[in-house]
Parts: sequence; C-alpha cells; structure tokens
Amino acid sequence: MVKEQGKAVGDSIVNVDTLLNHRIDYTFSAYAGAVLARVVREQHIDVILTAEASGISVAVFTAMTVNNEQWPHPASVVFAKKSRPITLPEGGYHVVDSFSRTKNRPVQLFLGSHVIQPGNKVFIVDDFLAQGATLAALGDLVQMADAEIVAFGVVLEKTFEHGRDALKRFGAPVYSLVKVTGLEGGVIHLAPPSLS
Repeated sequence: MVKEQGKAVGDSIVNVDTLLNHRIDYTFSAYAGAVLARVVREQHIDVILTAEASGISVAVFTAMTVNNEQWPHPASVVFAKKSRPITLPEGGYHVVDSFSRTKNRPVQLFLGSHVIQPGNKVFIVDDFLAQGATLAALGDLVQMADAEIVAFGVVLEKTFEHGRDALKRFGAPVYSLVKVTGLEGGVIHLAPPSLS
C-alpha cells in the first residue's frame, strides 16, 4: 500500500497522506496497529503514547489489540499535544522541544503530569521514524514522568535518515513495519519486510 499510494517528494519526503496523515485508511491503520501490538505481547503495557496528530489512529488500533490480550487491565492511549491547552495549568505538565519535519519548524510537546503515572510501562508509537526527533522527545517525556519505555514502534522508517541513532540512549527496542531505504528517481524503495 505504501508503494501504491505513497509518493516520493524530492529525495527525503514520503507522502502517505491517503493512508495515515490526512485521510486515514482504516484497514491500513488497523493492520499496522495489530502488528505493532504483537511485538509487545509478552509484556504488560499501561500506556501507548504518541504525538499529535498523525500517530493517533495507529496508537488507537494498537491499543485495541493490546487490550484484547491483557483484558481486564487495558492500556490507555495518550498523545502529547503540540500546544498547551488552558486545561494544563502552570506546573501541571511536562514539556520538551522537538522539530517537526512535516511542518519544517521547531515544536514543543506537552504532556499533562497526571496522564502517565510513575512506573507505568509505555509503548511509544508513531507514524514515522526519520531523524528521530519526535520519538526522542516522546522518550524524554516518559522519563520526565518517571515511567518506563518498553519499546518504540513505527509504521514507516526512513532508514537512510538514521533516526534509530537518536533513540539508542533510551535502551529500548525499536520496531518498524515498513523500511524505506531510499527515494531515488521519485521511486519509493523498500527493504524486505522485517520488524527489527
């Protein structure tokens, strides 16, 4: 589906706005979430964390599968916000600086200090892994909440941008469903399927 519906924009951007981040393809997100849930099936998960907004659909579908397997102790879906709502009072949140590739500008990610409890086991899920800025920022938020990162899971990884390097400091495994190895000639090049 990525090769059929995705588009290479220059040599660094993969446009999948008919699958994940403008129009959401239900079957694609449901499948991606179910497969990501399998990589953490041997562990209890308290929270599935993502960033606003493109990762939310995949996080919800991941939670549906996780929660079917660990019922009656469901995992919550939490997303870090890209602006501070008035419902988060001063001193009632964690905040980190990040960089949005799609917006091409610095952003801040906000997490209410009440939504992830100390000691919670957190599975961080997102749509893309490119240079790793967003996932690393989410990892920092988990650490600020004194919680534990079980793993990182993404739908698409642009391996040529080496985003895994930014995540090594967390000591958690990184799983990706689709590995884009290059965009030469306007063509999306994929590695053979593998979750590692």
